[in-house]
Amino acid sequence: MSKKKKIIYKYKEDTGETIYSMAALNGRTPEEQEEYEKKLKNRVEVTSKERGAMIKAAFAVYLPLVLILVGSFAIAALLMYFLLK
Repeated sequence: MSKKKKIIYKYKEDTGETIYSMAALNGRTPEEQEEYEKKLKNRVEVTSKERGAMIKAAFAVYLPLVLILVGSFAIAALLMYFLLK
């Protein structure tokens, strides 16, 4: 049987130097993290009824404009079809 060789550990003294900064580990620098937390703190909570009302109001404002835009493209496509036929 062979004898087990004793393992000798060599430890380096900690000099305090940083190899890689862990400050931005979550994707933000500390300053950006503070700004993000301030924005979260000032955030307004909205109920589902209020959110639904906001969506309906947005549709009421933008839907006519979108329909006019789509309609004008359809008219232009029909004119091109009949004039170039």
